[in-house]
Amino acid sequence: MKLIQFSFTCSRPVPFYAQLCNDYLANQQVEITIAYDKNRYLIEAVGTQPQLEALADQISKDFLLSIWLIDSSIKEIRHREGRIVPLITTAHNLPFCSYCEPALGDNQSELFGEVDITCSHCHGEKLVDPSITSQQIQQWAETVMNTGHVSFSLPLANNQQHEFHLSRGPIVIAHQQRQQVIVCNPNNVPMHFLVPSLHVLALSSLEKPRVTVRSKQHHAQLDQPLYDLCFSYNRVLTILTEILRVRGIDYLHIETNHQQPLIARINKGWSQVCSDPVINPLAPFKAVEPLHDQACINGLNAYWSKRRIHFDYQPHHSNDAPAQTIPICALHGGMLESGVGRHSAAIYFGRYAAGEIVSQDRFTRTETFLTMPTLPHSGSEMIATLAAGEQAEVLAKFKYQIPVSYNALNKLILNECNNQLSGLFALAATILGLSKTGHDSVQYLNDALIAKSLHNADNQGHRVDFPLDMVDNKRTIDWAKMVGSLMSFCLVVDEVNYDKLAFGVMDSLADYIANWIERMDETGGIKAVTLAGSDFANEVLADRVCLRVGKNFPIVVNRKLELDGSNLSAGALFLKMRRR
Repeated sequence: MKLIQFSFTCSRPVPFYAQLCNDYLANQQVEITIAYDKNRYLIEAVGTQPQLEALADQISKDFLLSIWLIDSSIKEIRHREGRIVPLITTAHNLPFCSYCEPALGDNQSELFGEVDITCSHCHGEKLVDPSITSQQIQQWAETVMNTGHVSFSLPLANNQQHEFHLSRGPIVIAHQQRQQVIVCNPNNVPMHFLVPSLHVLALSSLEKPRVTVRSKQHHAQLDQPLYDLCFSYNRVLTILTEILRVRGIDYLHIETNHQQPLIARINKGWSQVCSDPVINPLAPFKAVEPLHDQACINGLNAYWSKRRIHFDYQPHHSNDAPAQTIPICALHGGMLESGVGRHSAAIYFGRYAAGEIVSQDRFTRTETFLTMPTLPHSGSEMIATLAAGEQAEVLAKFKYQIPVSYNALNKLILNECNNQLSGLFALAATILGLSKTGHDSVQYLNDALIAKSLHNADNQGHRVDFPLDMVDNKRTIDWAKMVGSLMSFCLVVDEVNYDKLAFGVMDSLADYIANWIERMDETGGIKAVTLAGSDFANEVLADRVCLRVGKNFPIVVNRKLELDGSNLSAGALFLKMRRR
């Protein structure tokens, strides 16, 4: 008889793992103990060799891969850590698992299409509205085949509707957001998209998140630089996509009012960029007592109760922290798990405030080291500024030699993101000739720059200047000199090597950031740096920043929180600010 421990270490709580531990405690013939401590789930068992081998096989089948799983192990131990007490669980909202998904989602199964099939493991039938039938799903599939698109809605709690619009071709989306794609045939993904192996595993995980990928070059239908990709994530979509897969459809464009969580690979792990609190409620987590009982930012409310930070969704609640404090909130939220606090820094490049690099000293006083430059709102204003300054000569040469890019720059409109990194990258993409129409969205231009940099296979790029400047007593980037530097490269670099220039923009910025963090360390001391903001969904930038900054400073990413959402609300609880 041996005492064996099965261990699953995660970066955040995985509710389905907790339920599985409880199921094993209640239903196994061998003597079981379980535990959960510091994001580590344990199942311990005493038994004979055949019993333990059978248990190991069952556990490997039941414990579906989670994006938050860091490590798993099996080892013989001498003393138990677990107990025979069930774990406290929260709802996992898993629509299907390894037991029921093959039955309802495989066209060869006798139960294929039975959307309300009961499952004793995940209980996914509880998430299905009884009004949805297999005949209805079949009709939606026929509509796609006959017309190329279909729209339908599924009921949610609180009398809300989950609306879907699926199309075989691109969908015109408001605000010119990135196109979303749902896969019907996972085996054919490599025919259409360039998806790294880690991203394939993430797509297949029990969370079924969205990941950002490139389409294959010169694809006949997929002409956007980047797409947000996902696999089917509820029972209806699973059956519908299987019907369409059999009919020869590999993927569909999808528009929905409640999207799956978007994740990005940062510092060798997955981070959640943002999520929809209506369908993916955030789990509470332990934390030190904050300065405020409650803080709401962008409709996501964080509150302190029973030594934990909890979240609820209050879309009509006004912000409890002004926009200029958002980077400081990101600093506090990012450092919550590590507990560093003092002598820390945050790089916030996101959508809710101006991009900043901020720090906190040993007295918990916060300071802004760098603020992103405030660019003119339009390209024509940028051209006028450049023509009146030191960059006039290089601008004139650029206009003469590369008139297409010059004209696209003249049409560029940044609007509200002119003080964010996305605005600066949109400007860089335009100069590199990545604008398609001259009226492209900032999202498209950022995606084009990322996709172009991903073509650079050797991770070597040109050194683009990001010199510092003082404007209104604030340290910022001299955007005009940066643009002059980039234009100069465009004049001498062959266009086929622009992928090195695109990569160089991000790598050079990361190198400058590393130097700036070192300067901050010399004056105030920096023990750790956290990354925050939706612009770090750009995995090229995130990778280069982690590489450059991480040489001298630990990179801290709070995986329990989002990069541009719950981290801000949770961090605002610790904001040293008197409220009215």
